[in-house]
Amino acid sequence: MPLMFQPLARYFDFQGRSRRSEFWLWFLFQVIVSIGFSILKNIFEPSNPFGIVFALQILFSLAILIPNIAVAVRRFHDINRTGWWYVFPLAVTVVAVIVYLSVHGAVFINDIKNFAALGPNPSPDQAMAAMAVLISPFLWIYLPAIAASIVTLVLNILDGTPGPNRFGPDPKGRGSDTSVF
Repeated sequence: MPLMFQPLARYFDFQGRSRRSEFWLWFLFQVIVSIGFSILKNIFEPSNPFGIVFALQILFSLAILIPNIAVAVRRFHDINRTGWWYVFPLAVTVVAVIVYLSVHGAVFINDIKNFAALGPNPSPDQAMAAMAVLISPFLWIYLPAIAASIVTLVLNILDGTPGPNRFGPDPKGRGSDTSVF
């Protein structure tokens, strides 16, 4: 259980390594808090989407932003990767948006203008044509972003480097000798 709150104790610590259990218990803590905020919102402010509970949730998210980044960077360090892997999905998404807009930007903007001209109640044929406008960005932008996110998920699932690596000693305390005999 202490590993769950270790990222709070190491708030601004971007050095060293973090075990898988620390990373995933921190993730579990955030899921539990998020569920708690949802329950509170449904109990106390069901008809107000931007009430006090929402404000508290935003403040909580901002308060744990730095520990989130720090524990993710330390987790990448544990598998002997640079912490810059944390921005990999964002970088892939930005590159995909740039490529998409450079290839299809004018057509996409024209399609969006036509989509906006349909009004609030388009016919079924107009709705299908509008859906076709959304498929192209999905293929060009979302699929690479999802693939990059899956890569970082897999990296976070991997076991850390046994023994010390360039980012520090093994948090599991394993020595550099990994032979059985």
